Amino acid sequence: MQINESIELIEGMPVAYIKPLNSLVISDTHLGYEGQMSMSGTLIPTKNLSFIEDIIEKSAIITGADRLIVTGDLKNDFSDLKYHEKKEVGELIEFCEKISIKLILIKGNHDNYLDRIKNNYNVDIIKDYLLEKGFYITHGDELPKCKADTYIIGHEHPSIIIYKQVGHGEKMKSFLYGYTKDGSKLLVLPACSIFATGSNINEEKKDELLSPFLKEICDVDDLNAICISEGENLNFGKIRDLRDIIV
Repeated sequence: MQINESIELIEGMPVAYIKPLNSLVISDTHLGYEGQMSMSGTLIPTKNLSFIEDIIEKSAIITGADRLIVTGDLKNDFSDLKYHEKKEVGELIEFCEKISIKLILIKGNHDNYLDRIKNNYNVDIIKDYLLEKGFYITHGDELPKCKADTYIIGHEHPSIIIYKQVGHGEKMKSFLYGYTKDGSKLLVLPACSIFATGSNINEEKKDELLSPFLKEICDVDDLNAICISEGENLNFGKIRDLRDIIV
């Protein structure tokens, strides 16, 4: 789905393609989640990394992108770089090398101690944000440090929930797209991790949202929800029209 002349959302996947940068952008992979859960006594299938590698490769083939930008929360644990995180981060870096796509990591609030991998791998790790050709790409847990034409963030894990009359709710991961109060474009990426189901943006109170981008520099009700369905993206319109909707 082409949302403007520069940005394409890859159909059915939580991946954006930025044409002027020839780059794929994803967010919130939360690598090592299954290992962390197993350490606490909960065993779940280890499938997050393979899912992420699959969508990266498919998106790279579709677009011809030569870079992959991860906008933060590459790993899951706040406190340290755990063994299972380090292992999966290494595997992702090696996978990107294998398919000839350069990996750029922008640190998120989960990415403490991520710099420890720099001695072992040739990978760019950026502390705050990447600014190229008018695109300001950052995690989204802090307000922007300068003006840009387009902001691209993660952090919020946006989803949309639609209730049916019987009371059952259907939840879908969603991109959010629109404009800030001063006219810049804003794209919010859904979480790439299959285990991060996300915040129900059309239910959340504005002052309870995670990202200051959504609380302070835009009106979230004016953003469009582009939901990820089975193999396609669906534009559900503005958030204000999706609040308390029943089908």
